[in-house]
Amino acid sequence: MIGRSEREICATFLLGLTLASLVWSGAAVLSSAHIFSNHKGGCGKTTILFHCAGEYAARHSDEKVLVIDSTLRGDLSELLLGGDKQASGKQAVQAVTPFVSTSRLFMLAASASAAHQEHGGARRNTISAKVGKLFGAKDGATPEVMDLAKNVVRCSEFNSKMPDNVYLCPGGSGPQTVYPRQQRIEVADALRKALESSTETWKVFVDSDGDQGFSDYTKIGHALCDRVVIPLKTNVNDFSNRCVPMLEELYNLRVEGEANSRVQLIVWNEVDVQKNAASAVSGLITPSKAAQGVIEMLNSLVAEVASTYPDLFYNAPPEERAQVSEFCGASTMCMRDFGVTGMAASEHGICFCRLKGGKLEGGRLTYDISSESLGSASTNIAELADRLNDAPWGKN
Repeated sequence: MIGRSEREICATFLLGLTLASLVWSGAAVLSSAHIFSNHKGGCGKTTILFHCAGEYAARHSDEKVLVIDSTLRGDLSELLLGGDKQASGKQAVQAVTPFVSTSRLFMLAASASAAHQEHGGARRNTISAKVGKLFGAKDGATPEVMDLAKNVVRCSEFNSKMPDNVYLCPGGSGPQTVYPRQQRIEVADALRKALESSTETWKVFVDSDGDQGFSDYTKIGHALCDRVVIPLKTNVNDFSNRCVPMLEELYNLRVEGEANSRVQLIVWNEVDVQKNAASAVSGLITPSKAAQGVIEMLNSLVAEVASTYPDLFYNAPPEERAQVSEFCGASTMCMRDFGVTGMAASEHGICFCRLKGGKLEGGRLTYDISSESLGSASTNIAELADRLNDAPWGKN
């Protein structure tokens, strides 16, 4: 009979052969994962993520874009599945969430983690193991969470205006499950392993609630994702009273080993644009003089926070005053106010990359979409989608 240590050696050898065959066959991995997060509601997280996911998918047709809606209300899910007109998005979410939802995905991930632990004989009496039994995980069975196709929906099947490579795990399915710290880590780890073991290349976006503290679902998102995008309006009080506490909470989660995400971009949202030309605060637009002054001040505050919490940021913090401008150029960007064009897009569930200029019938009014305004909004979103793949500034 083969002894325990010999079995472990054999298992390790076989695992090595499996991984080698995956690499040789060109198996894909998780390209990157971004969570859109803030402690301030109404700052544009959901709207910007909606358009960014569509734009990214259109520009990367070789990747599958997975949007995980970890919010309680599920507003992003409604946009992706049809928008506000005639409540088509809401109706689709209500029809889908009894079978596919973020809450269900997280439970299945917890089950997968528990099944893995039980199969290996480790931590049999933990909460995770009990969850595994509750959801029917059996020894030797492949956990359902590993088959992503069963736990997401292709948005274009409900909303023909979305690119075919956008997939959704919807929110808005009801009360959220409470998970203890260790289980949150295990859920995120199981999800990441499922994505990385796929033969497809996945790009992940996570939407989160704008609460004054992270919910358990938001914490799972920060454990799963490697980068953070923070949309925020140009309000100094919001930055000091909501954004800074959020950054401090994220820093503490990273110190405790629960979060993997670092802040890549702060998006100054709904900026008053004077003209479409590069400026000191944007490579794309020139804000009004007053707005530009506020943004420059906010950028300096971002640089100060980065110097205080250097490990918290994707880009290296500035080491001297002369580097502040470069750091802020890499770590912040401006997003214009979308106006009526944004309203029309949200009502119909059409991201800017698929929207066309001209007349568009809404539920209560007819939109006259200016091709110029649409082009400006689309270009601004494309800038964000492109910058998600930027290499970290100031790091070798």
